[in-house]
This record gives sequence, structure tokens and C-alpha cells, in this order.
Amino acid sequence: MELKVLIIAVIRKGDSILLRKKPEGSPPYKETWYLFGCDFVPGKDVGETIQAHMSSLLDLSVKLTSQFSWDTEVKQDIDGITKQFIYLDVLCDYVSGDVRTPAGVEKVEWVPVARLAEYDNVPPSVVLFKKLGYLQ
Repeated sequence: MELKVLIIAVIRKGDSILLRKKPEGSPPYKETWYLFGCDFVPGKDVGETIQAHMSSLLDLSVKLTSQFSWDTEVKQDIDGITKQFIYLDVLCDYVSGDVRTPAGVEKVEWVPVARLAEYDNVPPSVVLFKKLGYLQ
């Protein structure tokens, strides 16, 4: 089975976090909300990797504040192949920039932590939000 390692960022701005909504019909979790992330690059600094990705994707500057957990999941990737995913969960603080909606994303929102339960979040995000005490 193929392995895929991703950095998953909880980006905080005050009492809100940044989420994006999958477009209608996009796999594997259709029309759900999820966090931003990028591929983990062996030998490359995690903070620099997520900062560069967020800057290029959203014109957003973020600062890594902590790497706090690992999660795993087996699921079908967007290429249709079932893979073992490993997620390095990180916390980032918003520094500057106006968020734009990138291609392949229906919408992007700053969601107050108190309202996360109102959103249909992907299962790995729910696990992460529970670890952080954002959901019960």
C-alpha cells in the first residue's frame, strides 16, 4: 500500500480557524469542510513548508507555533488509489494577508471554534478538533 504523509495546519486567527469547503462531488468526503495542508517533504523544515504553501495557495502569511500530534487514516486518494495517510498536525497563527479562494475549493471561511459543530467536517478534522478540545 502506498504511503502519503501530509502536514495538516490548524490556522488560528483570534477565536477562529480557517476552513475550506470541498466542491460538490469531490472525493473522498463529498461537500465537507476541512483544514489546509500540504505534502510533508523529508529534510525540509515543517514551518517553512507550510508557510510557503499557504503563501502560494492563499496569499496568506502564517507562523508555525507547534507540532503536536500524528494521525493516520486509510482511504482512497483523489487519484482513486487507496493509500495509508499519515498526518502531522500543526498549529499556526495567522500573520497577515487577505484569504482568497483557490482553484478546486468551493469557499474559504474563518470559522469561530464555538461554531465548528455546525459544519460537516471531514472525519480526520473531527478527530483533531476533539484532541484540541474544540469539539466533544
